[in-house]
Amino acid sequence: MARNSRSVFSVDVSGLEPSREQSVSARIRDRLRTAIRSGALVGNARLPSSRTLARDFGVARNTVDDALGQLVSEGYIVRRRGSGSFVSPRLPEHDAPPLVPEREAEGAGAAVTRPRLSHRALSLRTHPGHSSPARSIPFTPSLPPLRHFPRDVWRRLLGREAARPGSDYWGYGASNGLPALREAIAAHASAMRAVRCTPEQVVVVTSTQQAVELAGKALADPGDRAWMELPGYPPVRHCLRAVGVDVVDVPVDDEGLEVDAGRRLAPDARLAYVTPAHQYPLGCEMSLARRKALLAWAREAGAYVLEDDYDGDYRYEGRPIASLQGMDDAGRVVYVGSFNKLLFPGLRLAYAIVPEALVGAFIDVKHVADGHTALLTQGVLAAFIQEGHLARHLRRARATYDERRRAFLEEAAVLDPWLEFGPARAGMHVTARFREHLAGRVDDKAVSEACAREGIEVHPLSRYGATGRGGLVFGFAGATRAATRTGLQAVRRVLEGRAQRGIA
Repeated sequence: MARNSRSVFSVDVSGLEPSREQSVSARIRDRLRTAIRSGALVGNARLPSSRTLARDFGVARNTVDDALGQLVSEGYIVRRRGSGSFVSPRLPEHDAPPLVPEREAEGAGAAVTRPRLSHRALSLRTHPGHSSPARSIPFTPSLPPLRHFPRDVWRRLLGREAARPGSDYWGYGASNGLPALREAIAAHASAMRAVRCTPEQVVVVTSTQQAVELAGKALADPGDRAWMELPGYPPVRHCLRAVGVDVVDVPVDDEGLEVDAGRRLAPDARLAYVTPAHQYPLGCEMSLARRKALLAWAREAGAYVLEDDYDGDYRYEGRPIASLQGMDDAGRVVYVGSFNKLLFPGLRLAYAIVPEALVGAFIDVKHVADGHTALLTQGVLAAFIQEGHLARHLRRARATYDERRRAFLEEAAVLDPWLEFGPARAGMHVTARFREHLAGRVDDKAVSEACAREGIEVHPLSRYGATGRGGLVFGFAGATRAATRTGLQAVRRVLEGRAQRGIA
C-alpha cells in the first residue's frame, strides 16, 4: 500500500509490477480473491472505491475496474447501487479456501508441504486449542450459569473505573498486578480459604494454566520431573510439558494423591500439582494424613507443591477444607486460585500466592510471558471484591448450585443401573464410574459422543487419563431441574440403547 494512502485496507498490495505470466489486473483480482477466500476480507465488508484502490495500488483506475468486474462475475463481490462494492456474503458454492497460493498450486504434481512443527507443538495436538466456545448446555463441566452473574453491577463498575482520572489503567502496569487487586485477593483468600499471605505475595495472572506455566519456568529446568494427579486436569499436564517438564502420573484414590506412589515413581521430582480440596475430576478430598505426607516430601526433596483451589468457594456439606498453603511452614506451596470459574470464563483473571522467597522469580517470568494482565479489568475486579459484590454473588451462587446439585443427584437415580456416582460435596461437577459388571464393556468416549448427538455434553472420564472402568463427568451448576431431568433421560436412552445392542 502506498505510504500516503488514506484508505484502510489490509490486503498486501506490494509487488504488483506487470510480468510476462500475468497482467496487473489479473494479479489484483487474484490478490483480492485470495483475501476473500481466506477470510481476511469478510462477508459484507465494504471495499474502498476503485479510485482509492487505484491510488493505493499505484495503477490506473480502469485496471482496478477490470479486476473488480471479474470478481463480480465470479460471485466474490457484489455492487450495490449508490453504496459501492462489497464482499459477497456467500462465496461461490464451488469455492473453498485454498491450502496454498494459486500460483504455487499450478501444474500437475504440485505438492502441498506440511509446515515443520516443533516437538512441543506436535505433543500439544493431543490437547488442541478451542476453535469455538464451550456450549452452555447440560452437562458441561465447570461452566457457571452466566445469566446469574450480576452484569448490571459489573457494567456500572466498568464505566466508573474507565472514567477514573489518571493513567493507572492506560499505560504499562506492574507485572505482578494492580496493588488494589492484590490487596483484595489476599484478604479474600485469607478469609475464605485460611491462606496466610500478604498482598506482596500475590501475582495476578490470566488463568490457572498461566500460573502453572510460570511455576514450571521459575521452579524447574527442562528435564526435571513433576507429579501429576491421575486422573487429572489435562491443560495443566500440557502446560508442564510445554515448558519442558517431564510429567509423572501419580494415582489418586479416595484419600487423594497417593504420596507413597509418588515417592516410588519420582522421589526427585521438583513439583507436584494437586487439587486437594476437590480433586479434579473425581471430587474426593485429600485426607489430613496425605496432606502432611505431601508437605513432608516437599520439605525433604526441596520440591514445591502447586495447590490448585479452583472451586474451593463452593462447598455444600461439612466444614470448609483448610488450604495446604495454610498448613505449610516451610514455604513450599504455591497456591493458585481463579475467578474465571467463580465469576465468568471470559474474565481471564486468576492469581498465584507464592512464598516470599519466590516472588521476584515469579514476577520476572510473568514479565517475560506477557508483561502484565489487563489493567482496567483488574481495577473493576478489585472494586467488585472490595465493595462486597463478590461475597454477595458467592452466597447467591452457592445457594443456587446447591439446589441444582440436590436436584441432579435425585434425578440421576434413573442412571443407577449403569453408573455409580462419586462424592458431590463441593464444586460444580460430579463424576460417575460405570458399575463393576460393565467394566471393560463400555467405551465412555463412545457414550459421550452419542450424548452429544442428543444435545447433551458429558465428558468421558478417560479424557482425564482414567483407565479401567471409565465413566462420565457431569456439570450440574448450569441446568435447572427441568433441564437436568430432560438431559439425564437422554443419557439414559443412550445407555439403554447400547445395552440392547450389547454394550461396547
